[in-house]
Amino acid sequence: MEFNRRTKQNVLLLWLATGLPLMYGLYFLFPSQPIDWEIFVYLSIFALITTAIPFQIGNTTIILSQWVTLAAFLLYGVGAEMLIVQLSILPIIYQMRNHKDAFYRIIFTSWMFAYTSFFAAGIVHLAGFEVGNSNLTHLLLYGTVFVGLHLFINHTILYVRDRFTGENEKYFSEHILWDYGSATITIPFAVTLVILINEIGAPAIFLLGIPFFAITFIAKMYNISERVNHSLSKASEFGHELADRLSAQQIIELFMNRVGQLFAHDAMYLVDHIQGKYVILRARVDGKDIEIQADSDSIRDSFIHICFQTEDKKVFSSAKEWEKDAPDFIPFDMNSVMIVPIHRNQKTEGTLILTARKKNAFEKYQMDIVHLLSTYFAVSLEKAKYFSAAVEKSETCALTGLYNYHYLDKRLVMEQERIKANPHLQFSLLMMDIDYFKRINDTYGHHAGNLILQNFAKLLENFVPEEAVLARYGGEEFVMLLPHMTKEEAVQLGEEIRQCVEVTPFLIESDLAEEGQKELVFITVSIGVSNVPDDTDETKGLLRNADRALYIGAKQAGRNKVAEYSR
Repeated sequence: MEFNRRTKQNVLLLWLATGLPLMYGLYFLFPSQPIDWEIFVYLSIFALITTAIPFQIGNTTIILSQWVTLAAFLLYGVGAEMLIVQLSILPIIYQMRNHKDAFYRIIFTSWMFAYTSFFAAGIVHLAGFEVGNSNLTHLLLYGTVFVGLHLFINHTILYVRDRFTGENEKYFSEHILWDYGSATITIPFAVTLVILINEIGAPAIFLLGIPFFAITFIAKMYNISERVNHSLSKASEFGHELADRLSAQQIIELFMNRVGQLFAHDAMYLVDHIQGKYVILRARVDGKDIEIQADSDSIRDSFIHICFQTEDKKVFSSAKEWEKDAPDFIPFDMNSVMIVPIHRNQKTEGTLILTARKKNAFEKYQMDIVHLLSTYFAVSLEKAKYFSAAVEKSETCALTGLYNYHYLDKRLVMEQERIKANPHLQFSLLMMDIDYFKRINDTYGHHAGNLILQNFAKLLENFVPEEAVLARYGGEEFVMLLPHMTKEEAVQLGEEIRQCVEVTPFLIESDLAEEGQKELVFITVSIGVSNVPDDTDETKGLLRNADRALYIGAKQAGRNKVAEYSR
């Protein structure tokens, strides 16, 4: 829920105009029994403790304070229950103190709890509930109804709020199921507590409270263990996912997404160390990718550089622990920070930083799992680097450094798909062949021929337009793919290339001479031109047509010419 200015005003007005009067009515006007203040104080303390030690199951936070608040309702009425519920908000206030719009969220929660108590109590009183009745059946029946109504009304208010603010949350979700499930645990405890208080007084709270907290603590520890195992399982799956990615960008994107899904955070930064400078490769704040141009010196003077040098992973629980050594790109409203080094080739090459606005947001085990994920990440990046190099090697000519026929063929297939989707596109192709190249090899040797091919390739690179592709087709033949270029423009470009080649001297070293003497030689080139859609509808046809134009229109016509294909 977003709290804009109008929403904040409405929430505050709602609490002042209806929430406070309703709390007054709940305490003074609803049926009640005289409150034993000693017992009330103990109940309040135990409610505060229970609220302060929530635990998670999946993505649902469980708070079992109803074993106290329900007992207060059954003993003294809804006024006492309302007071303890409102007091139980204090730990929530502490946990949310650094959250955006925390004050208005707390005000809304207070108002919601008051209305929930009002409607739930009103219905059970109309149904026949009597405050102070110690009959077991009476307590179980109306206690169960009260808790059920309390949860139903609570979730209904939240659902209406979300619909009103445009959020499409489902009413029946995993959270609701866990809430009802945990409530069934608290009802027997609450009823037993009421019966014991009626029998022995305040000591009953300790007799039940201490075992209850012990059970809660054990459940919390077990839950942490389960979360660790779950995170490790997810980390293993993540490792396999990374292994399937062959692009560095795909790997970085997957890494950011999976870490973000595993651990709650407000911002995430991937910092690399390149040639002695710190660079932020990726930054994600409140779920949105943003561009950050961070000052490398600011990072060098921060705790990031310290962790980089020591190769230590670290968790900070509050801003006080790191704000003096903070880099300038971390927002001032963050508290918790987790920093984990990323190792490649037994060296720290970068760091991952997670931040959260609330304190104590990250646990030690999470840091270890992120470190494991970072290892998978580094290995996958290294693999992608070698794969990219292998692909590049397989698609380039070792002699000239240009693309080879394998890449050219693949690119023509890609361009064919683009032309199918956009029939109006122009696409031209130049096929170029060095004239009398065999004479050069026969006269000066193959080393001289290779030098000619290398220098000819460098000359052609000066004529490659944006988005065009230059490739060595084979032997002394070269091809230039020209997307978005008309046939006339391609012919003009071919003529510019022909004229430049004709007047350019090529330095060679003859390996047939006695001392390998160096000479300047001149060459010429014949060029064939073809176009889509003028000459064909298929990119494969471009090669055939340009080859035909090259040999019939240029070679057979005397060489050193540019010839365009004609049907």
